[in-house]
Amino acid sequence: MVRMRARVGTAAAIAAVMLLTGCTGTPAPAPETEEPAAQTSAADVDEVVETRTVTTDGGEIEVGVHPLVRVGEYVVLTADLVATQLPDGETTVSGSVFGLDAAQGAYVPAGMLRLIDAEGLRIHLPGLDDAEEPVGTSGGSFTVDADGLRVQQVYAAPEDGVPLGLLLPGDYIDELPVVEGEPPAPTLSDDDAADPLDVAEVASATVTSLDSITRQLDGAVQVVESTEEVRIDLSGDVLFEFGSAELGPDADAVVDAAVATLEARGAGEVDVVGHTDDVGDDASNQTLSEERADSVAQALSERVDTDAFDIRASGRGESEPLVANDSEENRQLNRRVTLTLTTQEITRSEIPTTGELPPFEDGPVATGAEGFDLEESRAGEFHVSAPSARRVGGLIAVTVEATRTDEGAYDSGWAVNLSASAFGYRGEGTSMDLYPFSPRLLVGDTAVYPLDYAIGAQESGTEEYRLAGDNDAQQGAGGGQTLSFVALYPDVAGADEITIENLGGAASTNYRLTDIPVE
Repeated sequence: MVRMRARVGTAAAIAAVMLLTGCTGTPAPAPETEEPAAQTSAADVDEVVETRTVTTDGGEIEVGVHPLVRVGEYVVLTADLVATQLPDGETTVSGSVFGLDAAQGAYVPAGMLRLIDAEGLRIHLPGLDDAEEPVGTSGGSFTVDADGLRVQQVYAAPEDGVPLGLLLPGDYIDELPVVEGEPPAPTLSDDDAADPLDVAEVASATVTSLDSITRQLDGAVQVVESTEEVRIDLSGDVLFEFGSAELGPDADAVVDAAVATLEARGAGEVDVVGHTDDVGDDASNQTLSEERADSVAQALSERVDTDAFDIRASGRGESEPLVANDSEENRQLNRRVTLTLTTQEITRSEIPTTGELPPFEDGPVATGAEGFDLEESRAGEFHVSAPSARRVGGLIAVTVEATRTDEGAYDSGWAVNLSASAFGYRGEGTSMDLYPFSPRLLVGDTAVYPLDYAIGAQESGTEEYRLAGDNDAQQGAGGGQTLSFVALYPDVAGADEITIENLGGAASTNYRLTDIPVE
């Protein structure tokens, strides 16, 4: 599908099945008496160590990335942007695709340049000063011409020996070298006067956990996992008959799946909380929720080492719905039992890969290598494919390419749309105020959603999230140009091939790409 290009974000808090609680970013630690040992490289600060091309708004920008320069508790990223192809009749290419709205509560012009700890599944966001302005490239959206533009950002330094990759529009660089020294000059040209970057201006440089979300058994078991905790939502309709607190015949598989997730993560405290819809009076719903929590807690106690897991049961009745109780489908989502494991273990649970791939009839189906054609007017004709995926540390990087196959010129008013229509796998009270590239990854009957992270709450209390990937999957191109969109997922151990599918709704492009090799 194509749609009129719009730059105004729309809140995406629709009915869903999961809501993460309690995951927030942490600022860089205050300097200690001794600085950490540098993770050093032989690269020179002025050397370009990686080069990528970003296609955007009918033009092409070459991105030359320098080594990370360690300065005390921070690292400085320098990237040179040069327009190598201009839209017809233009002298510049917009750099807006490099900007990120509301990163840590502020707009960061080059905020789409984010550092990734692939092993620890953590993300480093650009540092801000006391006024929540970026320390580095600033001044709102920018444009890039043939002479080029240098951007710089400051981030919290990694722990000694921890490699960092770089996430940028449409691509992911696996690892950047880290060097000691002074950062490069802030501008490409000696004629442009600019003060050297001063890391002492950094007031906050957030490092936060990347959250992984999975569903299995046709959605009966749903897991939200971060560094701090694991949350498992179990469908009440699969566990119990209507109005009953006695576990039914289908409950064993659901409870067993939950136990496998808990034991894979490690010992800790498990809060078992029952929830109901709003059918019936408050008192009876409260009693039912408590009895259902007790039943699940008892089933867990029979399956796990209770010396390792402290299991506590309680009920919330109808007081904490995931979504509004305004339809039978939504009431079904609200009938659930939630397990929250709080643990000191930092390893992630292994994602299950059993079962059969579910049917898909919502759009074109092809192998990732073959791809499919989008024959649309206005935005042009595109071929969409995903030839391969990459395994990097604790994650899988998936890139989808959309190549314009007709000879038409770029039209700024129209764009191919490979976004999801909403951040639907989160839940009511959450928002993604952009156009996320967020196909889900499938292995067997398990669906894995892109890694994401919380950036804070809006004034309304709505929790705001961003993807570890492209947050603007509405892009246009001229004839022959290739748009690239990237998303990061938690690794699926043992998976040699994956499937991805997009369920973006009527405003987007629904598709399934299968047999994508993981290299």
